[in-house]
Amino acid sequence: MIAKNSFIIMITQGTCAVLGMFGLFAISKIWGEHAPGIMGVVWFGMSFVGAFSFITNLGFDAAHVKKISEGKDLGKCNGTYIAIKLILTGIFAASVISTIIIWKYVLNEQFYDSTRESVIYLFIAYYVFFSLAQIPIMTLNSLKKNAKSQISILSDTVMRVFLLLIIALAGISGALIVTDAGTQIVNVPARYVWPAFFHPIQAFLSTHIIGAISFAYIAGALSMFVVGFIMLRKYPISRPDKEYMSMYLRFAVPMMIPVLFSFLNSYLDKVILGYYWTSVEVGYYFAVQRISFFVMLVPSAIGIVLFPTISSMYVKYRSNVKKRNHQLVQLTRFSERYISMVTVPLVSTFIVFAVPLIDIILNSSFRPGTLSMQILFIYTYVTTMYVPIFFLVLGTNRPQMIAKAFVLSGVSNIVLNLFLIPRDGLLSFVGIDGAAGAAFATLISALIMCWILLYYSGRIMKRGLFEKRIILHIVAGIIAGLLMLVVSNQFDIIQWYHLISLTLIGLGAYLGILFALGEFRKAELNFFLDTVNPLGLLRHVRDEMRGKGT
Repeated sequence: MIAKNSFIIMITQGTCAVLGMFGLFAISKIWGEHAPGIMGVVWFGMSFVGAFSFITNLGFDAAHVKKISEGKDLGKCNGTYIAIKLILTGIFAASVISTIIIWKYVLNEQFYDSTRESVIYLFIAYYVFFSLAQIPIMTLNSLKKNAKSQISILSDTVMRVFLLLIIALAGISGALIVTDAGTQIVNVPARYVWPAFFHPIQAFLSTHIIGAISFAYIAGALSMFVVGFIMLRKYPISRPDKEYMSMYLRFAVPMMIPVLFSFLNSYLDKVILGYYWTSVEVGYYFAVQRISFFVMLVPSAIGIVLFPTISSMYVKYRSNVKKRNHQLVQLTRFSERYISMVTVPLVSTFIVFAVPLIDIILNSSFRPGTLSMQILFIYTYVTTMYVPIFFLVLGTNRPQMIAKAFVLSGVSNIVLNLFLIPRDGLLSFVGIDGAAGAAFATLISALIMCWILLYYSGRIMKRGLFEKRIILHIVAGIIAGLLMLVVSNQFDIIQWYHLISLTLIGLGAYLGILFALGEFRKAELNFFLDTVNPLGLLRHVRDEMRGKGT
């Protein structure tokens, strides 16, 4: 069940990632060298508001999943969660607006340019819809109705990418972009001649390009919100009471600090980057970060299923600690092993072919982000390794330990960003500053997080949780990467099918090495084949959509 649900999530999130990359690909190819600057303005605004979005969560998302998976009254859980979400979302919007007012009228400071401020206001609306859409998504994930939750997530991407393609084809007229060389006026003609009836729309989009892109994101979040609540309509919602409010609050309070640092780590690097550099540098970093997060599909999918599973096991075997710990350790190590086995060849391939990947998916104007992308791929692998351990600690009711880990990792991330991102940063003499500095800070903080979680999980389970066989995966990945590098040096990689051919060579070498080391045998092959069996997956999705097992 865990494998199939995880694979369904991986398929959906993979589809979303591919569609998102297709949208970014279209924009990059159509707008050429202007794409980093234009998208950088949008992504800065998104990151600025996103840094406040921890307020919409504050640990209550995890509390909702935890309480439903423990078998609490579903109607009261839903009513409590909805009430809390509405309150937090209102506080979030008020906080962002208040910060802008204080910045402008109390401190007498200004934003980098007027366009950036307007984008910030638009992304307040985006995060409001995104926050409220988590109500059905978290509820369905808690019930392990992952196919339903993923449909709402998919609707966001489909809507956003569809609108972004239309906007990209409209061209750009008179956009102002700040670069190292000064302010530039950007004009890109429409790729195709629009029918006369649509000329007013095309003219409006091209002259309001940054606002139009922001509205595409808002429309996607709104779509996710609507579809999610359609999926939730048959589930009970009851009036919250004091008991359930207190129960949610008790679990969420220790999680507030981890959530704060988790969101800050996700967005603050782009804000600091935009402060010390320009929107162009933000564009480089955000774009390659999106590519690197392909690797995160595997652990994020498994984590969505793993958390409620661990929580329910923790309650089920409460009276038999020895059996409970044994099963939790087995489940965690199993997850670590198979996550690593899948992600290592992806990381190896993306690191070796970073430059051609950027050229093919984006365009050569994004090449300054090459080093940061390679560092980020190492970061994503480190993160994949601590995801099962993170959910083990959280699922066994140790939110205080999670809080301590996030504080140490989060503070180190913020400090490192401040010292590594500036043009005269600590490592600028070796080329690590700007986007590369942000990526390196992220990697170091992830290593700190991984070490702390391993320590705490060992204390909880009375044994080490590190799966030693992942060392074999890393060795095989390095050898396969070197082989791909040697073969690729024999010719220029200019087409996507060159990359696929070289990737298949690397994958074959990787599996061959694992087979020689005794790490990939018939049992592993059968497990993967059963997981991705399309007929089994279709039956699983069909049964869930028909409500079987509800």
